[in-house]
Amino acid sequence: MLAALGAALLAGNFFAFSVFLMRALGGLSAERGIVAMQAITMAIKGLAFLIVFFGTAALAALLAVVAVLQHGAPGSCYLLAGSVVFLIGTFCVTMLRNVALNRALTCVTPGSKEGHETWKRFQSSWGMWNHVRSVTSLVACALFIMALVDGGNPFGTQ
Repeated sequence: MLAALGAALLAGNFFAFSVFLMRALGGLSAERGIVAMQAITMAIKGLAFLIVFFGTAALAALLAVVAVLQHGAPGSCYLLAGSVVFLIGTFCVTMLRNVALNRALTCVTPGSKEGHETWKRFQSSWGMWNHVRSVTSLVACALFIMALVDGGNPFGTQ
């Protein structure tokens, strides 16, 4: 349940970026867009996001191990699928693509020519990778829910 909730929270966060935040930033000048995204990058490092992001990844890794150890048990296939989708499509994409692009953007001076060129590259790829994170977080959430449904009530009948 916690993995499903974490994946859902992250899906909503990434969805907001995909649907309106990146569109809004794209309407700004390169200098203003860079400054805004640099501020967002600093703010996202807050405790709440980090707990949800890394906590959900840790849960997904643990649940993948549980699913493998309980292979054939009700819900284990959904559990493994949800974990793999989250870890590869959300966690790895974030760490290898979006974070790398964020780091490159934090290293430039907003009003510089280099900043302008970096902003163009940032806009052309960051949003696409964010769409991947949005979809995979949502799919992982659905798979975790399916694992719960298929596995039945873990607390017995009520």
